[in-house]
Amino acid sequence: MEYLSNFWLFVVGTISVLLYLAWLIPKRTSRPPGPPNWPIVGSLFYLNKLPHRAMEELAKKYGPILYLRLGYVNHIVISNAEMALEVLKTHDANFASRPSSIIGKYGGYDYFDIVFAPYGDNWRLLRKICVTELLTQARLKSFEPGREEEVARMVENIAKHNQEGKPMKMRHIFHELTSNNICRMLFGRYREKSDCFLGKEFDNLVHCVIELGEIGGKFNISDLIPILKPFDVQGIEKKLKHIQNQAKNSLSIILNMYRNETKIVTNSTVTDFVETLLSYDDGKLDERSIMGVLTDLIGGGTDSSAITMEWALTELIRHPKIMKRAQEELDAVVGRTRPVLMSDLPNLPYLHAIIKETFRLHPPLPLMVPHFNTQDVQILNYKIPANTTTIVNIWAIGRDSKVWRKPLEFDPDRFSDSDIKIGGSTFNLLPFGSGRRRCPGMDLAQHMLQYGLATIFHAFDWFPQPGIKLEDMNVMETFGALCPKDEPLVAIAKPRLSSQIYKQLT
Repeated sequence: MEYLSNFWLFVVGTISVLLYLAWLIPKRTSRPPGPPNWPIVGSLFYLNKLPHRAMEELAKKYGPILYLRLGYVNHIVISNAEMALEVLKTHDANFASRPSSIIGKYGGYDYFDIVFAPYGDNWRLLRKICVTELLTQARLKSFEPGREEEVARMVENIAKHNQEGKPMKMRHIFHELTSNNICRMLFGRYREKSDCFLGKEFDNLVHCVIELGEIGGKFNISDLIPILKPFDVQGIEKKLKHIQNQAKNSLSIILNMYRNETKIVTNSTVTDFVETLLSYDDGKLDERSIMGVLTDLIGGGTDSSAITMEWALTELIRHPKIMKRAQEELDAVVGRTRPVLMSDLPNLPYLHAIIKETFRLHPPLPLMVPHFNTQDVQILNYKIPANTTTIVNIWAIGRDSKVWRKPLEFDPDRFSDSDIKIGGSTFNLLPFGSGRRRCPGMDLAQHMLQYGLATIFHAFDWFPQPGIKLEDMNVMETFGALCPKDEPLVAIAKPRLSSQIYKQLT
């Protein structure tokens, strides 16, 4: 009898193990591969201060779609164009939402903006307003004179530094250009530093948006390990509350001035962005949405464009032959007796290639804004369970050696005979995303980048600061929501043209 008992115990035990394995193995094989997970923290130890680089290395080992459990939150990381197409096109609707996060709560005004809002009716309404009311080609064209004036002011500022013989910190100069430009579009006027309204409240808004970008790129432990939310162990929620309160105060002052019919500008024939938002649907748009859209526009129209301009100038200083070719193209199209105009931009293909190459090698948003699926999704042989955060690593996509020849070299010629576009229709280059969540301000950003860069290459020759060899120039980045240079670019400019050429635009 004891023998039979042991026999049946063995049978039951064996069947139990087999049933367990039958249940376990399909789950493991249906999920994308990834590194082993530690208790509680999951895969967090595999990341470092530059998560986009750490994820690129993990993808080399585990493949272009990999699974990471960060804390208690499931993530998949996409690292090549084929997988990006699956997420952003084939299954676009399934991955069109956003995960909940502390940055979405405070930076997105309780998710009432465009960037962080979940996929739904309110997000569709706000995107429709941006696409059909705020960022149309006709409206962007109406702001061309203001854009040309702001770029001419930048040239004047650079020339002044040159006369004083001072090396320039270019990040500040580019940031002033992009913030002045977006200020004109939002409020319809030039930003005077002495202006008590635009000199204070708008500056405060820009500062808040920069801080949001710096904090928003960090992994918030409280988002990943929910039991820690009440403790705010990194102090991120406290900082975000403070930033949001500051931004709300400035935005409330601005909006109240408009509602009280205290015109910010009285002689403009162009309806500015704030007027359009306040008048939409007879003024019934939610206050949080108005604030959220304005914050998104300031963020998208200032910091990311300034960062890209700094990277582009850095690479052309490091590569004088590329700089010379860009200037030869400008001299052939524009000449040296007049300024570059917006109408010249379509005739500058090498400049466009330089910008594409800058986006490929130095994307300002290397991990994009995370996507989120609310239902189970099948991608190839992998099952992606509902409520998974999806990260598209466009940093890794831009360095994929299977696609790009010598991927670590800055070489605009790779785009000379290429049909790769940056609008989201080709998935090897995705600086503005793709699909439903593609950045609606793409055309605005491109206009500013193309015109600003064309002008500085046309008006000046550029050199590194004294004592720095070209090969020693720093090209490392720092990580946040955006990825600027770790060391801000300091450069020397020498005029190529008469000092009077760009003054005619101011």
